[in-house]
Amino acid sequence: MRTLPEALDAAARSREGFTFIADGRETITSYAQLQQRAFGVAGALADAGVRRGDLVALAIPGAEPFLTTLLGAAMAGAVPASLYPPSAGGNLSDYFRLTAGILQAVGARAVVTSAALLSGFGAVREECPGLALVLSSDDLDAPREPDFRPSLDDIAFVQFTSGSTSAPRGVTVSHRNLCANIDAINGALGTSGADSAVSWLPLAHDMGLVGMALGPLYAARPAVLMMPQAFVRRPAEWLHAISRHRATVSFAPNFAYDLAARRVKDRDLDGIDLSCWRVAGCGAEPIHASSLAAFARRFEAVGFRASSFLPCYGLAEHVLAATFPPRGREARVDDAGAGAVVSCGRPLPDHQIRIVTESGEPAAEGEVGEIALAGPSVMRGYYGDPAATAQAIRDGWLYTGDLGYLSDGELFVCGRARDLIIVNGRKYHPQDLESAVCEATGIGRGRVVAFGSSTGASAERVIIVVEGSGAAQPDALRLPIRRRIGDLFGLYVDEIVFAPAGTIRRTTSGKVRRGATRAAYERGDLGGGRAAAPQCSMP
Repeated sequence: MRTLPEALDAAARSREGFTFIADGRETITSYAQLQQRAFGVAGALADAGVRRGDLVALAIPGAEPFLTTLLGAAMAGAVPASLYPPSAGGNLSDYFRLTAGILQAVGARAVVTSAALLSGFGAVREECPGLALVLSSDDLDAPREPDFRPSLDDIAFVQFTSGSTSAPRGVTVSHRNLCANIDAINGALGTSGADSAVSWLPLAHDMGLVGMALGPLYAARPAVLMMPQAFVRRPAEWLHAISRHRATVSFAPNFAYDLAARRVKDRDLDGIDLSCWRVAGCGAEPIHASSLAAFARRFEAVGFRASSFLPCYGLAEHVLAATFPPRGREARVDDAGAGAVVSCGRPLPDHQIRIVTESGEPAAEGEVGEIALAGPSVMRGYYGDPAATAQAIRDGWLYTGDLGYLSDGELFVCGRARDLIIVNGRKYHPQDLESAVCEATGIGRGRVVAFGSSTGASAERVIIVVEGSGAAQPDALRLPIRRRIGDLFGLYVDEIVFAPAGTIRRTTSGKVRRGATRAAYERGDLGGGRAAAPQCSMP
């Protein structure tokens, strides 16, 4: 078991490090160089008045300064907490307003950010009395080896949840939690001296930070870190980086595989060879068998193997990963009911999983219930929120709020408990309805949201929101949508809302926020042409 500074110390004795790709340039930083720069950050934070135990929020767009600051803060005995920087073209007023709420809730003492965001965070101090320092990452350099070494039970960092069903909460991860999860992941992946990684995932997200940056660091293996915007603008850049650097491991959410399969053109494949890619991890959101199959078909000609897919399950409250399937096996799919559910495998070594029914009893084989986890990766709790911690962790078990079932010891994830649609006593998973709409209409995933809505004592009505595009004609899509949902689920869609692009609420990591979208609908805030509410419903 090693703390994060101890893992960096070991990695610094190797010849490996990170390659950072930004604005078309590649910069190589060895782990030894990263360690020296982190020493400089630790010294500068101490000189600025940051004390041991102070929460230091990081809102830094660049991968290298973000990692350097996080490591330096940990060395100084502070509590680093990752914040998402504002998205390009986003509303800065909204960003600073929401961020101020987070900083106030966790009692942050300092913010480290880029020079471009300094003035904005300076103004935030007026709303956060406890925020004493706003510092630029460019100015943190007082190189000296710190005299403090954190213990395994000290806080490694605070990771804010994505807020898909509630306001973001600060997940407290100890060095012991972090090492336990990374060691289990690297063991399950069979990480060896031949491995290297490529990632475009944001470092403010658990998969990007823990899986794709700190995982390679703990294993002293090389990793290539791209900017998320590079992938969004041109998904082929991800594949080119894997091919060029002969990477063996890369993880991404389902939407990334779906997007790459649709948007990468034949001309983009020149020079790409994906035969090196042995682990193509997929997680962080519902996994669709059709997306994986489409990606495998699209890139089989350039060496990609369907057996490289590794669908997995995890969450920030468990550091990152909780379950992995066997390596080298094509995705196992269970055609349960109307939808195909992908296996996320078995618990990591020394970790446990169980499914719990609404009555609190263990679920039977194949019975859907809440996923609960136990083991050394379970978080210490939500930072500064003992009530939420007590609700989430009971008798050593983390109750995730996710729904799933076990079959032959493998986990199949169905969705979030809070997102369930209940009509006439029957429960429907919104992901199943959304997938059916996408398949019937050709609308991309992430642009369709299904939820239930009721007012007063009225029964729950089924609402589907579709983000429009130039190709989507509402009048031509209403009937296919209702027919598809009726045929597969025996369910009537009470209202279909066609709304402009950008209407569907999403988290900072891109997950659909059904609760927030439902709230906007119920307030009457959604634009576009609504289908008229029906006067009757199907039995």
